[in-house]
Amino acid sequence: MKTRFIILIFSALLVLSCEKDTYQSTGTITGPDMRMCVCCGGYFLDMDGTQYLFEKSELPAGFAFNDDELPLKIELNWKLNTGGCLSFNRIIISKIRTIH
Repeated sequence: MKTRFIILIFSALLVLSCEKDTYQSTGTITGPDMRMCVCCGGYFLDMDGTQYLFEKSELPAGFAFNDDELPLKIELNWKLNTGGCLSFNRIIISKIRTIH
């Protein structure tokens, strides 16, 4: 009986200690920004009815995509880029994964 109790407690602690991946938003990478202006360039990302821009070169290590995969549904953690071109909704992505 004592052994079962210890196994049950150990199992509960193991399950509770597992970290679950959580993301703050979902969105769709729709395509490259081909406009020719000072604050243009990067890729369009649609989230919650708003369009944002991000730089592919600034994506977290280990995540990559090709233009022929677009549109691409993703989950991500992000923040607004407070430097440079503020009126263009530029964001910095800190964590990202595709949704299948």
